[in-house]
Amino acid sequence: MMRITILGMGNMGQAFAARGLERGHDITVWNRSPGRTASLASAGAHEADTLQSAVASADVVLVVLADDAAVLDVCLGDGGVIHSLPSSAIVANVSTVAPATVKRLAASAGEGRVLDSPVMGSPKMIADGYGGFLIGGSEETIKELEPLWTDLGSGYTHCGPLGSGATLKLVSNLLLITGVAALAEGIQTARQHGIPDDLIRRVLGDSAVVSMASKVRFESLMDDAHPGWFPPALARKDLRLALDLASEAGIAVQIGPATETLLTKVIDSGAPWPDFTAVIQALDS
Repeated sequence: MMRITILGMGNMGQAFAARGLERGHDITVWNRSPGRTASLASAGAHEADTLQSAVASADVVLVVLADDAAVLDVCLGDGGVIHSLPSSAIVANVSTVAPATVKRLAASAGEGRVLDSPVMGSPKMIADGYGGFLIGGSEETIKELEPLWTDLGSGYTHCGPLGSGATLKLVSNLLLITGVAALAEGIQTARQHGIPDDLIRRVLGDSAVVSMASKVRFESLMDDAHPGWFPPALARKDLRLALDLASEAGIAVQIGPATETLLTKVIDSGAPWPDFTAVIQALDS
């Protein structure tokens, strides 16, 4: 059993907490805004009133927050995680952020105390134990936390030095987001030429030209409500981080910026779409 503190009770954070409880770990949960931890507390998690009390007795702290600003504020701000950690505790940043953000955390925490460990998988996959971690950082520290990766997920890939896990997660999300946008273009083009939705499903839904990741979101693209768990603003945030990496490397990407434009149209519409599959809405304007 490990004492695991999970910071951030969005869909992913709640999924990790539920999985940790199921696997018999001592789980403490904390969220920046109230009202997100009650169901987990009733299932056996400890609710922390303050950030300092949340991390005070942790073996490992999972940071599962929305963006770089939130991670830096919670970890490096006044009374933040890095300043409140027990001397033996490890911070595993699961949030999708820029590699530079994780390196800033590590520079403040000390050698071997921070890992970038984003996860591949949806909240349901996490809750069911099928998320795969992409980890950058000290191999010794990673092995020290072996039960974490195998109990809360399906295992891990050691990607290299600190920041490499974040890099690969952003590249993965670049492919996911642009792939779904391409599928949206195909679906809308077929529809506008009179192809019925059931035929689109039959032909494209089982086609090898559609990636497995895009197939997961096929029905959400077809559904005008666009149900899901990855809203357009977060998708655009990840896409922009990936485009920044490409720019730093001197790669003249073209598809990513076009997808960013579509996502911006969707976001600027003001509609509270739950998933970035709403990108298909931008094709009608």
